[in-house]
Amino acid sequence: MPLTAAMVRFVDVAELIKARSISDEILRDMCEDYRLARATLTRMKKAKPRRPAEISEYTTLVSELEDEIIRRLLGDEERPTVNKE
Repeated sequence: MPLTAAMVRFVDVAELIKARSISDEILRDMCEDYRLARATLTRMKKAKPRRPAEISEYTTLVSELEDEIIRRLLGDEERPTVNKE
């Protein structure tokens, strides 16, 4: 499910993600991009040999997608501080 990774990452707003994604195709696409980026990053971190430059690039991409998802949920209002673990 494309929304699962975002819903797991943002547990506090998981139901909002689910509800908004019904009518918000852009949010659904963002969640799918996030899921794919997270999966790729996880694979890269386990791969041998490690490729630090690409891992760094995907780490940045994942972070940017997290920010975009939150901004989308807030309607581009000022976003809250989110604990990024």
